[in-house]
Amino acid sequence: MMTQEIIKVDGLVKKFHNLTAVNNLSFTVNEGDVYGFLGQNGAGKSTTIRMLLTLIAPTLGSIELFGMNLQTHRNEILQQVGAVIEKPDVYKYLSAYDNLKLFARLNGKVTHKKVMDQLEVVGLADRAKDKVKTFSQGMKQRLGIAIALIHDPKLIVLDEPTNGLDPQGIADIRNLILHLCKEQKKTLLVSSHLLTEIEHIATKVLIIDKGRKIIEGSSADLFDPTQTIVEIQTTDNAFALQQLQQSNWRNSLQLERNEAVVIKIDKQAIPQLHRDLVNMNLRLLSLQPKHSLEDYFLQVTSGKQHVDAFTN
Repeated sequence: MMTQEIIKVDGLVKKFHNLTAVNNLSFTVNEGDVYGFLGQNGAGKSTTIRMLLTLIAPTLGSIELFGMNLQTHRNEILQQVGAVIEKPDVYKYLSAYDNLKLFARLNGKVTHKKVMDQLEVVGLADRAKDKVKTFSQGMKQRLGIAIALIHDPKLIVLDEPTNGLDPQGIADIRNLILHLCKEQKKTLLVSSHLLTEIEHIATKVLIIDKGRKIIEGSSADLFDPTQTIVEIQTTDNAFALQQLQQSNWRNSLQLERNEAVVIKIDKQAIPQLHRDLVNMNLRLLSLQPKHSLEDYFLQVTSGKQHVDAFTN
């Protein structure tokens, strides 16, 4: 049985005057994925998500959800999508129950049981009658997710869901995401600038920087401690990539950037890789192993803010 493609993005570009926020981005999210969308603040994650939700229009490229073109089947698609973008919009002077009931009415008939069931899923059933103004930020975030779930969507999009939360709030959101995937069989796209958070929940990971894809793969492969990420720089990276694609290293290739070709291998294979590059008559400028995906993430996104984020 083939896995359904829930999201298919091809050649997506978004320009704001002279700024290219998203640059030729392509990726696929399959049914059942918790897809980690990772990059520093300003990398283009929120812009991409807003295009997925038709809040802004792409400059170029195509988006398909559930096998349908987003531009021509917008209403049909969005009925199957739930989303929380940044902080959820809730009425602070209403109770959690009344907030959820109000939003549920927008999607048709609502019952007391359905509202309470959703509050139970997000761990707020015992606070159903309390006003939202008394809630912590983590509780508000969980209420926002309950609102996104009320129409039973197939796809849930969460933009920086743990941003500004304390450790307990982060753990609660993490456990909720895993519950939605494993127990309720939802597909989730979760953006974050914290690699350590994505590592705990994602089945697949995409790292972007300055609107461009940097690396993509399954969590099992990308977070495998026995594997090393190697950056290869030559005088002609396009030719190097072509040669490697025709070699025994083709299944280890991650991507080609303007600055380097990236490959993921066991560190014991680095000497053989070096010999093969020389035998391919490539003019090698550097071959740089990165000890972990975290090291690589920090290096490619070039942000001290991430060092702070990982150590705080």
